[in-house]
Amino acid sequence: MTKFDWTSEVPLAAETTFLWHAQPGALTRLSPHWAQEIVAESYPPLSPGSVAKMKTSLPGSYGLVRRPFSSVHSEGPSRFSFVDELKKGPLSQWKHTHEFSSVAGGTKIDDHIEFSMAPAGFDSIDRSLIHNLEATFEARHHRMLMDIEFLERMNAPLMTRQKGKRILIAGASGLIGQQVAALFSTAGHFVRLLVRRTPKLPYEVHWNPDLGIINARDLAWADAVVHLGGKSIATRFTKKAKEEIRSSRINSTSLLAETMCGLPEAKRPEVFVCASAVGIYGSEAEVPVDESAPAGDGFLAEVCQEWEDAAARVEDAGIRRVSIRTGVVLTSLGGFLKLQAPLFLAGAGGRLGSGEQGLAWVSLDDVARAYVHAVLTDYVRGPVNAVAPDMVSQVEFAEALAAHLHRPARVPTPGFVTELVLGRDGAKELALADQKVLPEKLEETGYQFAHPTLTACLEEELGGGA
Repeated sequence: MTKFDWTSEVPLAAETTFLWHAQPGALTRLSPHWAQEIVAESYPPLSPGSVAKMKTSLPGSYGLVRRPFSSVHSEGPSRFSFVDELKKGPLSQWKHTHEFSSVAGGTKIDDHIEFSMAPAGFDSIDRSLIHNLEATFEARHHRMLMDIEFLERMNAPLMTRQKGKRILIAGASGLIGQQVAALFSTAGHFVRLLVRRTPKLPYEVHWNPDLGIINARDLAWADAVVHLGGKSIATRFTKKAKEEIRSSRINSTSLLAETMCGLPEAKRPEVFVCASAVGIYGSEAEVPVDESAPAGDGFLAEVCQEWEDAAARVEDAGIRRVSIRTGVVLTSLGGFLKLQAPLFLAGAGGRLGSGEQGLAWVSLDDVARAYVHAVLTDYVRGPVNAVAPDMVSQVEFAEALAAHLHRPARVPTPGFVTELVLGRDGAKELALADQKVLPEKLEETGYQFAHPTLTACLEEELGGGA
């Protein structure tokens, strides 16, 4: 049996620190993306017998090779403690005891892990795993401090002991939605999720925007409605795909907006925050643009404009509306970075097209925080660009990614290759799009970026690797 111990401190009282860990979404927020992908958190959180499911990354893989891992909770040895034990995974044994105790200025967190490999006797594997655990817990500590600082700025009810807001979220199963829901719930707000399937958990409620089905009482319950739904645009722009992309956004947004407008004035939510995208500016940029720029040309620009118009209908009913124009979200959990990183690791990475195109990127943490900022900041309204302030070109992105992975960036992907994959229109508006976008409104309204530079984002999302 191999033992691993880690001690850290956070500037919160022990009871508050334990309570934060006991909120839905805590495991999602705490887990470094390169180390763990959360499949399903335990419910109720930390209750004995509840099971958490995840995919844990192999050491040295930068989060690109993951194995299923599940653990079951049990009571800990003291009041503020709990235990995770292996239920299923690539080890023969795993027991993780978490203990929280008061110290001057906050809480000391003691993590004690006992594990064994199968088969035994592979000392080099044990050393590799311990090195990976050290990196993981250092990253976990950084993430928790980062979230504590953000929640303090947002006057989180968990810390102020004030009553939280009621947040209704559509699209919470996606990469961004999962993080948004976790940020709100760990802050102490009351979160409900709109789901298309049959609800399985007490905080889930059913809707079916394709059939126009929604319960108006669910919207009347909410102080804020957040909508992140929509079919993925990472596909060939066939006639059928275009219609699905458009209808999945417009129909669902219109249903939410019209239902909110139909409520009695006293029952209406205070704010509606709806997804949009920087694609609204078109695929060709001569100069950097902020939220005051007009819509551009192309299919995505037209969809985004119609999408935002559908969301803006709530303004006629006195509901504050925010449209989050998201850039390319960089995370090892999915999307652009997850597709590009393996190519670079194989020595086959490089710029896309000419490399001169602007890449309007944002970290997963920052786009999730942008939604929380928009809901809780009363003077944020209208379009908001969720992009990092560090504008880069495709060639600069390729060079930064290659440097982080210690690989060359010598194999450019010609434009015709992306056309073969995405079609002519898809390649032009996605992979080869030239987008230079500024986060003017986020900065004006006091938002502080977690990852303002590409280097910081890659370190957060990919870790140090081997």
